[in-house]
Amino acid sequence: MIVLVLSIFWGCGAQDECAGTRDLLNSPAGLALTEQEHPAGWARTECFQCHQAFEIHTSDCLEGVSVDGAAINDQIDVNDTTTCVQCHGANGNAAWEALLDTGDTAP
Repeated sequence: MIVLVLSIFWGCGAQDECAGTRDLLNSPAGLALTEQEHPAGWARTECFQCHQAFEIHTSDCLEGVSVDGAAINDQIDVNDTTTCVQCHGANGNAAWEALLDTGDTAP
């Protein structure tokens, strides 16, 4: 059991809270995730297994770009990953692609 728990934490990436986010605005897809940029999480819906809900939008990882994390968090539900879709795209998930097409926030 301990090995399983440790492998989950190690599998989620680096300790750097800004790892992989510093260049989001320079990405060809902008804030939307792409398979090339996010291979470990591509098409997965369990975002908060690696991204801790209480830490999202809390630090400015976009160096030089002002981000109002509090305002963003007021518009989303950190317990519902479908609310991430409007800014971060469907992440290769067909059900989430339908959300983008309809503008809804839940499948």
